[in-house]
Amino acid sequence: MAKKTKDNERGQDKYFSNFMVDHKGDLVDLFKYRVIHSGLDTVRQLYAGLVIPSMYSEIEKSYEDGFGLTVEILGFKFIVSSGGKSGYRYILKNNNIGLVIMFGSQFTEPNYSGDHLKIQTSPIYTLSRDIEQVQKHLDDFAEALLTQVIHTGVAVHLCADVQGWVPPSDLDSRLTTKARRIVRHSGPSQINYEFSDVSVVYGKAESFTFGSAGSLQFNLYDKRKANKNKNEGDIWEPVWLMHPKYDIEAPVFRFEFRFHHNIVNQFANGSGFQADKLTDIKEHLNGLWRYSMDNFRLDDTKTYINPFWQWLRDDLKFYDMPKLEIDYKREYKSPLEQGRPSNRAISICFGQLCSIYGRNGYSMNKASNHLQKSGIWENLVEMYIDRGGSSDDVFIDLELKLSRFVEAA
Repeated sequence: MAKKTKDNERGQDKYFSNFMVDHKGDLVDLFKYRVIHSGLDTVRQLYAGLVIPSMYSEIEKSYEDGFGLTVEILGFKFIVSSGGKSGYRYILKNNNIGLVIMFGSQFTEPNYSGDHLKIQTSPIYTLSRDIEQVQKHLDDFAEALLTQVIHTGVAVHLCADVQGWVPPSDLDSRLTTKARRIVRHSGPSQINYEFSDVSVVYGKAESFTFGSAGSLQFNLYDKRKANKNKNEGDIWEPVWLMHPKYDIEAPVFRFEFRFHHNIVNQFANGSGFQADKLTDIKEHLNGLWRYSMDNFRLDDTKTYINPFWQWLRDDLKFYDMPKLEIDYKREYKSPLEQGRPSNRAISICFGQLCSIYGRNGYSMNKASNHLQKSGIWENLVEMYIDRGGSSDDVFIDLELKLSRFVEAA
């Protein structure tokens, strides 16, 4: 978490609680700020289990018969396509209800139990359901595709749409954060500061991104402009109109924090709660929001936080859930602590196996068959995907390593 600063003094009674005294001693009126929408933008629920053979065969046949063909699940039709580099064999989409189903792990054969399912929701889906309804419906889809269903993790995007405040043009340089790689896009020019994480600014202070997609990521952008670019005005305007103080002419800036499922697990490990499914973390959404607003924080000075930032951090409540007195913190567990081999161990084992296959004169076909049955295949493909590759890249490297032995002979 970023280094702490002091909060601004705030009024205590019912009326004066909407005022702060900033670091200069000026009175700040909080009435001018308003959150016109807040909630879950996206949910990714992960499952493990045994694939139902009949469903797998139907999806496989639909994919092999041609692009654009569909399968029906729970009365809904899904278009079937290749899983590509997602880590799953097939992707099923239904844009009308706003669901994407990733099915059939590339790491595990369909006849073995494994992490065979991930279901992703869109705002169309989450806006029309409460958290319990989302969980129940996603579980119903899981049980239509798997047996012995186990919840194995959840990723969420928390968002808040704000009016009455506009980000400063130098937010990227003023934000107190551990994001250390900065990429600024402003017209034709581009300046890169290479460090570990990422910060990106697009246009004239209209879109900011801090952090990487595989970690805790913060996005701040002009949501009204994004609606035009994505043709999502029909989705969000009715939502905003429900707020009594919504100004149809004023800009709307979205604060969005994206929690990868590994990050959610780190919070669960460090703060003492379960995080296998969406309903597990419902009561912790406020705490995750507060942590995130402190982790990516706008300070007015080295001593004091910005009043607006303090207000948005403290006053926003998700789904009317009470704030819990928990010191939210992340606890990272190494692969060995999680019962998994390290990437270094996997790489060494892969190299040794390639050496053995090469010295014994295995063909590419024979070597690949043995590698997939070696016991490290799932870990190997997972490692390559984490690095931006796919199972195809494993085979490319295998063939390259085998060719060296042919050349040496």
